[in-house]
Amino acid sequence: MTDLEEIEFVIPAYAPETMPFDRLLEYLRQIGEVLGAPQEMHLLRIDASSTKPIFGVPIPVVTQARERIAAVRTGRGTNRQRSAYNQIREMVKMDGGVPASLKDRTGVILDFPPASEEIGAISGVRQASSFDGTLMRVGGVREDYVPLLMQDLGGENYAGFSAPKTIAKAMAPLLFEPLRVTGPGSWERNIEGAWKLSKMLIQSFEPLGNETLADVFQKLRAAPVTWPADADEVLQAEREASP
Repeated sequence: MTDLEEIEFVIPAYAPETMPFDRLLEYLRQIGEVLGAPQEMHLLRIDASSTKPIFGVPIPVVTQARERIAAVRTGRGTNRQRSAYNQIREMVKMDGGVPASLKDRTGVILDFPPASEEIGAISGVRQASSFDGTLMRVGGVREDYVPLLMQDLGGENYAGFSAPKTIAKAMAPLLFEPLRVTGPGSWERNIEGAWKLSKMLIQSFEPLGNETLADVFQKLRAAPVTWPADADEVLQAEREASP
């Protein structure tokens, strides 16, 4: 059997005898997402005082798990990992506000303080969207959709765009040209309350001209944006693939 290293998840809000079973399952599901390898985590035991699930993780997997934890600790990691981390913080807040923690043989490797009462981070808000910017790259063919790199008018790059092959091919001659693209988009809000477009499935585009702001809004309102049957799957896959 592969050697296992122990990782301890400390949930001070409950003792094992007072922990509701469904609450425990939710904590375990979210911590599995944070570690990024739930299929490799083996529940060895649950220690007392606080509720302390002890997981055995194969040593080759632990190194990768620590890298993911370090990314989450510094505000990085995938959207799924950050969402799970924030969900645990929300649960901690609801369960009395005593911070939870993740430990290995060296000590605490990740804290889960209660979520702030300030404006919280939100991800995965989907709505019809428009984006003005420059097409920087067309490439990386997938089965049905092509990834695109766009740059906004302020110079920031956005890698979360994709388009059906026919639309991507039509856009390719406009490389390095300013465009307006429209389609279903996924938005995120950071803890400061600022919103940012993170993903878009492009359904239409046009070169930018000398339109007034009123013209832009009029066209946006009239844009025939429809959600493909697999739009949720496409945006979810793009979100999970984000570094």
